[in-house]
Amino acid sequence: MKYALVVVMLGTLVGAAQSGKSTKDGIYTEAQAARGKKLYVEKCSACHQEGLQGADLAPPLKGDDFLAPWSSQTVNDLFERIAKTMPGDDPGSLNSQANADIVAYVLQVNKAPAGAAEELKPDAALLKSIAIAK
Repeated sequence: MKYALVVVMLGTLVGAAQSGKSTKDGIYTEAQAARGKKLYVEKCSACHQEGLQGADLAPPLKGDDFLAPWSSQTVNDLFERIAKTMPGDDPGSLNSQANADIVAYVLQVNKAPAGAAEELKPDAALLKSIAIAK
């Protein structure tokens, strides 16, 4: 079982590495991050706090405490975690575009640059090809 998990995780990382794309490549727009901020404040800040610093059982969503464990994963991993487990009081209740917008906002807060043209799309194949950069 552990071997299968390692193989799946390595496959995900290899896919992201092969594309050469990371969160440093402007994968979302400013407008998308602004929508994500509004959704975050409405749906996430009660637990993770408005400044994304986390509290009690809700981990921080910014800084090294956030980026260190996520920097070995893909944007799809983050997207899926949000899509399946958030908000904590109503998991899975947000639509895919809302989750992509929140991911864009979290990336913006973590100093990933915005791009000029393309919004981050809730497309698993695309999101798997983008590595989260520290």
